[in-house]
Amino acid sequence: MDSVTSALANVAANKGGIYGSLVYLRSEMAKKNGALKEFQEYGGVKILSRLLQQVNPKITSLVLSILGDYSMNSECREELLDYGVLKDLSFIMKNINVDSIHYRIFRLIANLAKSEAHIQAMYKHNIHSITVQILSNTDSNLTKYTAIRALRKIWENSSKIGCSEMLKLRAVKIISDSLKSECKEIVMAVLRAHTAILYRVLELKHAKNSLDTVIQILGNSEEKSIDNICILVNLLPKQPLVSKIIYAMCKIRDALGYLHQSRLIVHITEILKKEDNHYLKLSMCLLLQCPLNRIRFVGIQDWQSLFLGLITSRNHTYIDIAINTLPHFQYCNVTIKKMVEKGLIPMLIKLLSLYIKTNKMHQMCPLDMKAKSLDTSTFVSCASPTTTYDHDASPIWTPPKDDNIATDSHSPYYSPVCESFDIESVNADDSKSDVSDFEEKDDEIVEHLSPDEIVEHSSLEDTTVCKIIQFLTHIMYIEKVVLLMADKNVWETILDYMQYIENGHNNSNALKILEFITREVLNLNSILTSELILTTHRRLCRPIHELELCKYCMFRNKLGMKIIKNTKSFSSKFGEGMMTGIMDDPDTTDAKLKLKILVSVHIPLVIQNNPKLLILLLSRYKVYYMLCNIIKDDQNPSFDDAIGAFIALFDKVKITFKKSEIQYCQTRDCNKSIVQKETTVTIEMDDGVLINSNKSLLSLKSPMFEAMFRCGGFKEAYQNTVRLNYVSSDCIKSFLLLLEVYCDCLLPENINVLLELITITDQYMSNELSEKIIVFMINSISVDNCDIIYGWAKDFGHQLRLGANVDLDVVKYLFTSNSRFPDRVKSIKKISRSSYGKLFIEDLTTLIKRGLSSIITFDDKTSLFYVNKLHSGLD
Repeated sequence: MDSVTSALANVAANKGGIYGSLVYLRSEMAKKNGALKEFQEYGGVKILSRLLQQVNPKITSLVLSILGDYSMNSECREELLDYGVLKDLSFIMKNINVDSIHYRIFRLIANLAKSEAHIQAMYKHNIHSITVQILSNTDSNLTKYTAIRALRKIWENSSKIGCSEMLKLRAVKIISDSLKSECKEIVMAVLRAHTAILYRVLELKHAKNSLDTVIQILGNSEEKSIDNICILVNLLPKQPLVSKIIYAMCKIRDALGYLHQSRLIVHITEILKKEDNHYLKLSMCLLLQCPLNRIRFVGIQDWQSLFLGLITSRNHTYIDIAINTLPHFQYCNVTIKKMVEKGLIPMLIKLLSLYIKTNKMHQMCPLDMKAKSLDTSTFVSCASPTTTYDHDASPIWTPPKDDNIATDSHSPYYSPVCESFDIESVNADDSKSDVSDFEEKDDEIVEHLSPDEIVEHSSLEDTTVCKIIQFLTHIMYIEKVVLLMADKNVWETILDYMQYIENGHNNSNALKILEFITREVLNLNSILTSELILTTHRRLCRPIHELELCKYCMFRNKLGMKIIKNTKSFSSKFGEGMMTGIMDDPDTTDAKLKLKILVSVHIPLVIQNNPKLLILLLSRYKVYYMLCNIIKDDQNPSFDDAIGAFIALFDKVKITFKKSEIQYCQTRDCNKSIVQKETTVTIEMDDGVLINSNKSLLSLKSPMFEAMFRCGGFKEAYQNTVRLNYVSSDCIKSFLLLLEVYCDCLLPENINVLLELITITDQYMSNELSEKIIVFMINSISVDNCDIIYGWAKDFGHQLRLGANVDLDVVKYLFTSNSRFPDRVKSIKKISRSSYGKLFIEDLTTLIKRGLSSIITFDDKTSLFYVNKLHSGLD
């Protein structure tokens, strides 16, 4: 023979020498030197398919070998189907019981099964059924190997109905029976088949098929399942596919109870104690979703270390699946207590803290252009543990969507279809080489997949974090757990989550955790000494921006107050006894004094709906006295906390600062409308400035000027230049403008000049103008000028009818406004260290007494008595 064409012509002529021509064709096809194209162009399939109908085992075997090589090409497979090869194969399998023919048929079937379009035709001609029957009856290892592979390929592209049909034929069971074979290649083929079969049923999401598959793999009785699991487990660690098969079975939720009877969880834990196995760790967590497996698991020695080791792992794969498993334990108090004893809560808090550190929102206070540029350095999570936590460089495990497993080569269930030529193309009798070299690429891809190639890189899942918080909420009901949660790190981490994670404030479970902690009266000492409530107030209720300008500051202020108001245990009898005992202790050591200060700054925050108790503590137990002593000293480390306490106290007694409703100028250019009057008098100031004015206007607007310029009165009536002492030129200029027409746009911007102007208008008896300016000034009180206004009010304002209460208005503003907390503290410190410090505390006491009197009933003589006894200690 000199070419493929001549060999095919000889076969087609059927004049003898067919066997030799077929041997030549197989040899040429194996060389891949263009023989395939020549074979296709000459119609080789049509010629050889006729030979399949002859009853000649040798000829049939050679034809099947050639067609097997030919079927490696996708276009060629379509051609084979068009010529009805499947029908011929079905006939041969039914009527010829020769192993050398069978394994070549199975090889051809496996390659044809790569095309999904061929599967229906295979079922039509009962290829699957006959293959199962031959597999169950043959003793040939090579036939078993190729039959198992053929069934695997058919299953991979079968529909739900097809898989159900295969299960009815007990195909999976018959394949699984070969797992006991002494031939390593057959065992490997079974493992690959199990992998592909389990992947397919998971992908098709057919519950009955999935469960039936597991039952056929392990056996339908407890004894058989135990034996088969032992066989599988004993193949580890040499056969990594076993762990992936176990993982796939564990992903079938309906099979978890069945896997319990095989004692799989025991085998997995024993292996994990000795070696690290990625898929067995995942399988363990999946098995623990079943209560029967959990019962068996907690009976194993060191089970806590095995499970909690996943949570402390640096691999997010294990962390995620372990956290997803935790809720299944939450109704078993004994088990949870044992895990808590082993440090479960600190582990979860650490994970939560690291998640916050990674996912913290940036620019959480977007202000309008009107707002001041402020330092936002305070927005740093203070709950993150000081110890570093190195994230594992390896990627995490992501649960497959809808229990599907990806079909790409990075999937643990990937098993590519063999496309290599079998060795029989060179030596038809060397069947051992055919098996040993079969699917070599499968071994390289499937068996050597590492977890790093299977899972994708990502951080801790949002859903996982939500489950951590939900789990912590559920276990708070367990005895003593809530006591362990009264920890500063726990508290601040939950605050971080609510404050810095997007939509974290909407997580009701996070708020419940804090409520549980504060509701337990046995936690009161920890709450007090660890300053949990103060921490909340410092971080959430002391806005770094003006509340009207920053929605975020407004939100977190409301959130902080909501958390603090839920602290009801302080109002209990136990809480009352603890606080009164501390405040009544005569011991004056530094430790006791610090504790008294802590109680003092807490009480206005935590005593919510009990006015009697609040007044009792403020007056009889000298809490108010302690607070006043703190703000007397602007260097006291508790100064800010005391201010926060006073702010809370003002809120409770309903003291507010109300601004008057006035109309502000819209044009801001009223000075242009003033008509210049004839100059009839020049006013000379102390600084030498000369200001022109009109005597008639001055006399008309001011009784004092009218008397000054009246003929027969003072000497100024006859002078063209009048000297005014002890007043600035800026003040007089504003005064003269305002005599022409009053408008807020004409008022001086400098607060000192404005206050001087009020003094001058009163001095020159322009009462109406004076009242208007005072109202404007009160509305203009801010953290930048309140100390100046307060000093003026004490020196002069108290003499005025409308200015008599300006000092109290300043105090109200400082403790009730929505200004920045740091600015309010700064202003209070300025007043405190000034000569008006004592007067400031007296005004504060006056307002507090009024407020407390308003929240008690008329017949509550005891509370009224203590309100009257309330003192700041100034005397």
